Amino acid sequence: MSIIVRRLNDFIKFKNLSIRKFEMEVGMSNGSLSKAIKNDTDIQTKFLENIFEKYPEINPSWLLTGSGHMTVTLDTLNEPEEVYFKPDKNERLSEILSLPSKTEEEHILKTEVLKLRENLERARNANDEKLLKALKKLLAKQNLQ
Repeated sequence: MSIIVRRLNDFIKFKNLSIRKFEMEVGMSNGSLSKAIKNDTDIQTKFLENIFEKYPEINPSWLLTGSGHMTVTLDTLNEPEEVYFKPDKNERLSEILSLPSKTEEEHILKTEVLKLRENLERARNANDEKLLKALKKLLAKQNLQ
């Protein structure tokens, strides 16, 4: 399941909501989030603004990147967030991929992993651009209020 959709599902469970109620409150069509959960797909970025408006306690940084806490209180909205760095999983993978292959099969597998990694990075970058645009729009809107 999409990382953001997984986090939304965690938030819904935390709030003890039904998925349908959440969908209705943020303007999603019936079943759109439950289908995303079931089919391991993303939601449209246009709903992020509605989610953050309806649930101001949800931490945008947590939802989009996984850093920080799931929720923020009104008191902590203007405080700087502590940042905790997790070890880079890609660092170890890069190390393994840079080692010489011992067999032709290992070489083929490493080549496939590198291709998959490149495709994933391209997909993430495209999705990140959409998310950043939606988040900037939301932040600009909040700054005007």
